[in-house]
Amino acid sequence: MLQLPTTPNRPLRAPDTAQATGAIALRTLPAIGFTENAAFDPDRVEYDADYENSQAHSPRFVAHMQAVAAMLRARLPRGARVVEVGCGKGDFVAMLGADGALDVRGYDRTYSGDDARIEKRWLVPGDRVDAQLVVLRHVLEHVRAPHRFVALLRDIFGPSTPLYVEVPAFDWTLANGAFFDITYEHVNYFTDRALAALFGGRVDTAARSFDDQYQHVIAPLGAVDAGFGDAYASGPWVEVDFDALFPRLRDAIDRVDAKLVDGRRGWVWGAATKGCLFLAHCAARGRVVDRIGGAIDVNPGKVGRWLPGSGVPVHAPAMLPLLASPRDLVVVSNPAYADEIRAALARGPLAGVEVVTL
Repeated sequence: MLQLPTTPNRPLRAPDTAQATGAIALRTLPAIGFTENAAFDPDRVEYDADYENSQAHSPRFVAHMQAVAAMLRARLPRGARVVEVGCGKGDFVAMLGADGALDVRGYDRTYSGDDARIEKRWLVPGDRVDAQLVVLRHVLEHVRAPHRFVALLRDIFGPSTPLYVEVPAFDWTLANGAFFDITYEHVNYFTDRALAALFGGRVDTAARSFDDQYQHVIAPLGAVDAGFGDAYASGPWVEVDFDALFPRLRDAIDRVDAKLVDGRRGWVWGAATKGCLFLAHCAARGRVVDRIGGAIDVNPGKVGRWLPGSGVPVHAPAMLPLLASPRDLVVVSNPAYADEIRAALARGPLAGVEVVTL
């Protein structure tokens, strides 16, 4: 059975740090287009202060967050309270509340800053919180039985409170053969149809964003549908073979492998989930990793550490011209950032270096 690092966004403090792996056993509910990892064990995923999932260091991703923030502000009156559940490092809380027009709060046990608006804990049964909007950005894919979690939020915030949910778009993952989107910490994979089915189709807004890689809906918390839970409990579930679903993985490894010849080294730009998992897949097959000089990431929380699954070191972009040569290869893990990265390289001594995307 396929084994992957359980927490790709928790870089290692040393290359020999003990790390957990977890099995991937995909199964799907064809009736609603929902897929999950049946082998998921939440106790194997380590969400602590070393969990570093902020993407706010990329101008491309900041632009995405700004667009979401502008959309939500347009829906709300001045002074409305917005609560982000699972707010990570607090980047979106800070952005949404920057102009003081909204009363923004956050909850996340992994938060490591000092923003008084954020409580360093998870919400639990028995909590009661007033809000005019609940935000759930890239959280629901991490929680088994998502209908139960949304029902918990309904009890905490009230059934009439609208919920903004943003998750990866599994339709995009399948259409683009994006093998790196299958990660252990994501137990759930939502097609557009599955996300709408979670709310019985009673969504006010449904759209894609970030080059179609993400999808979101806005729906009242009370719309969480019993039919989704019934389908989840009764099935029938159909097992899905990872290798058959993502033949592009083998092709990507072959393509990079073929280019790293005659002493040429590769540098993977992007030390988040996508880059980490590509290298983990390579390491599991005993290929490519021995010719990877390092991973590059703009997030300073990852720099100076090592990637789980492969042990590849993470460097800041400023180090790349000092470590690489113009004949090397830069592998961009997420195509959404390719133009941003090419522009950065074109301004320095590595202008003209070959750049490929996974």
